[in-house]
Amino acid sequence: MDEGWWYAQGEDKGGPLSIAQVHALVRAGTIGAQTLVWRPGRLTWNPLHEVAELMQPGLRMEPVLLDFGPATAHSTRPAPPLPELDAEPVFAPRAARTDADPWLSDAPLETPAPRQRAPGLPPAGPWRRFFARLFDVWTMAIPAGFFLGAVVARIWPAFGLWMESPSSTPALGVIILPLALVFEAVFFGLFGTTLGKLMFGIRVTLRDGGRPNFLQYLGRAAWVYLSGLGLGIPFVTLITMGRQFFEVKDGRPATYDQNRYLVQASGTGVLRTGLATLALAGLTAGLVFVNQRETARSVRYYAGFEWTNPATQLRADIPRGWQYRQEANDTGDVVHTFYSDTVIAVFAFEGGMERVSLDDYQRVWTMAVRPSMELDQRARPINVKGRLGLQMKGAMAKDASQHVDATLLKSGAQVWRMVMVGTSGRDPDTAATTALRELLFQTVPAAAPDSAPRGNTI
Repeated sequence: MDEGWWYAQGEDKGGPLSIAQVHALVRAGTIGAQTLVWRPGRLTWNPLHEVAELMQPGLRMEPVLLDFGPATAHSTRPAPPLPELDAEPVFAPRAARTDADPWLSDAPLETPAPRQRAPGLPPAGPWRRFFARLFDVWTMAIPAGFFLGAVVARIWPAFGLWMESPSSTPALGVIILPLALVFEAVFFGLFGTTLGKLMFGIRVTLRDGGRPNFLQYLGRAAWVYLSGLGLGIPFVTLITMGRQFFEVKDGRPATYDQNRYLVQASGTGVLRTGLATLALAGLTAGLVFVNQRETARSVRYYAGFEWTNPATQLRADIPRGWQYRQEANDTGDVVHTFYSDTVIAVFAFEGGMERVSLDDYQRVWTMAVRPSMELDQRARPINVKGRLGLQMKGAMAKDASQHVDATLLKSGAQVWRMVMVGTSGRDPDTAATTALRELLFQTVPAAAPDSAPRGNTI
């Protein structure tokens, strides 16, 4: 923003001026290094040489002649030198007043009050801003992750499976970060603050006063993502955040706040400090818990695990590359789901089939699942660990690119099923899925007792 600078040097006052006009006055000798300057959005009047925005490489500041008492025309006393940039200003800023126009009054020089931050409200320090940002990113990552899992994964099942894989964790963090910043902007647009800023007493306002709206804050979040968080790329983030940290520590605005926003800190009482401490402790505990779960899941994924069939108590060593979760289907029955990056395998059984042959069950079951799967009416015999099973192929009714492979095996009064769905557009019947199928059917006894509990359906 180049417009809007005012200057005051003795009785000579003027403005508003552009930066180019200020430079022209300096070259003409009208104003100098110690001339007080101000523009809307600044807290106080400052000597020109202390305002980085008005300094130009090669711009020559003429020495300021100060009154050192009576002197004759033949005085040889030298003029005082130009003050150094770190020297104390000759003219200290006067107390702020609330007159509408500082130039129409003989009152002391003042900082205009309209749309100005409250006196005594200092800029937020780097550590407070860091913890508030950390709290905001992690809390907003929760709705961002929920959106990816509940909305995107439902539309794009292959993405949902990829999200479940431990190998996706680094890339998933990079994807969630910008989405979390969007949710942060929505939250700020609705409530005028965020959880982290509220917790740590931080206010973000426009430099000329007022609260940023959603689009303005979203633009700020985009700059935070680019120059503050380094696109979420490991190690790059440390460099970009470190740079912003030292900018704020040295009293300068962060690069994404320059000329646009003020980040201020309100007082912290005992209650706020206690709540912030508890919030950080809770966040840390939550992160440790999530990290432990992710570590255990990664070990199971990369090393394999032992699985026990709850209905038969027989065990199988599941190879690497598979994950497992026990779920409930639409009717509330328990099913066992094994999934890799490209395949979902559902293992379940149905009891009470003493007088039903496997062929009859195959025809009835194929008709029952037709709303969700289109399977071949005729099944082909398949050898499952030395026992006769039936195999059918087809596709999901809502997405023909998701191929289905279903296998049925009868054991006494139970019929066991394994339904595999490929989410990558390929046939799920591969060497890896064949090995899994044999391991799971290995947990089915040759003849289950008639008194076995009634099973479930998928």
